[in-house]
Amino acid sequence: MNIFNRLTQLTDLTQSEKTLVEYMQNEPDNFVKYNAARIAKECFISTSTIYRLCTKLDLSGLSELKILVSSSIDEYHRQQSSLDYNFPIKSNEIHSQIISKMKDLYDQTLLNTQNLVDHRQLLKIADALKKARHIDFYTSAGNIYFAQNFMFQMAEIGIHVNVPLEEYQQRLAAANSKKGGIAIIMSFEGRGEIIGHIAKTLKLNRTPIILISSTNANPLSKYATYPLYLSSQESHYHKISSFSTRLSLLFLLDCIYVYYFEKNYENNVEKKLENYQKLKIKNPD
Repeated sequence: MNIFNRLTQLTDLTQSEKTLVEYMQNEPDNFVKYNAARIAKECFISTSTIYRLCTKLDLSGLSELKILVSSSIDEYHRQQSSLDYNFPIKSNEIHSQIISKMKDLYDQTLLNTQNLVDHRQLLKIADALKKARHIDFYTSAGNIYFAQNFMFQMAEIGIHVNVPLEEYQQRLAAANSKKGGIAIIMSFEGRGEIIGHIAKTLKLNRTPIILISSTNANPLSKYATYPLYLSSQESHYHKISSFSTRLSLLFLLDCIYVYYFEKNYENNVEKKLENYQKLKIKNPD
């Protein structure tokens, strides 16, 4: 995960630490260039604040933090574009502009999502899915189709994923969940009453939860065993369509799939091709 995105995930910062984070975001080039004393002077904080922040980031010290900031500056600047995620196109634009702006939207969304992904978390998720006795996927509205696409991908290599559609089916699947299974929940901000009930039920049943959500405050976060974050520049409702959120979700689900696939690569390739050949067999006359 890009260090600037990691900084946005920290929730237990003191006011001095928040000031330091803002300085890093606004003056990344100077942060890399200055020593601890100069950074403290620029921010009107103590040098101990700098090292406390390093500890919260699980870093060895300021030198490691500077290396991460330096390596992330270019991507960070690219993320700070003036692109309007909610209304990427305007009235009366020519078709070539529309296509160009949609490409920019997709490029920025993928970059943002990539910077939010922690590959160690994906490895843990792949391991947990491999050990799970059953997998349930809970979401709603248009996201159901992405859950079903993931279900289809996993089915091609012989792994069943249950995607309950109706509210009663979802509640029943959560109630029947057991230790040894795993659940995937996709909810942008955890607003729905049903999804909150499902998450609470899964937690009571000791079912680990892979939570795919925005970086915004989410009441479901307290239930998450493995959090993953979507590109979150889009408004929940004030927009033309969920262009960015849909692409970000597809990217994350595909990453989960390929991380899982790679765990047993040769066998999964063989199984996929073998199943395809079986599908081609015609019924006897």
